[in-house]
Amino acid sequence: MKKKALKFGTAGFLFGCFAYLLFSLIVSLRINTGDFYFALPALANDYENELVAVMIQIATFTWFGTFCGIAYLFNENVAIEPAKQSAGYLVSLTVGMLPLAWTGQWFKHIFTGLFSYLILVAAVSLLFFVIGFVKLKSDVREIKQAIGIGEEDTNEKS
Repeated sequence: MKKKALKFGTAGFLFGCFAYLLFSLIVSLRINTGDFYFALPALANDYENELVAVMIQIATFTWFGTFCGIAYLFNENVAIEPAKQSAGYLVSLTVGMLPLAWTGQWFKHIFTGLFSYLILVAAVSLLFFVIGFVKLKSDVREIKQAIGIGEEDTNEKS
């Protein structure tokens, strides 16, 4: 289990890096000044310089990605009983969101923080559902091909 957690956490870390770059690109396009913003301007204003804000933003995205990877491990592991699986999933996502809450200053506005938390849990869960659905569909297709069911269906339609 520890090796799988390390594997999924590492994959999540890499997806967190990608999400950071994608987020920075979207923010830069949204601000539309022709500059590339490595960190949110509001975050850069909160710290002494932009470099510290960039490091905090990268750390936040990679931390969140790592714990999303671990949450995905709980999501995929059917050997664990459902109650422990759900608890592990929610605890992983919640621990992953702690830096987001701190960086985004969710504590200043409780309603906004709670709403942001619920939206992020729902978005990540939807993403995991889509990934699982595509993976399941691919596995079913491979099983059908292995036992020859898919070939008979295509021959009957012709």
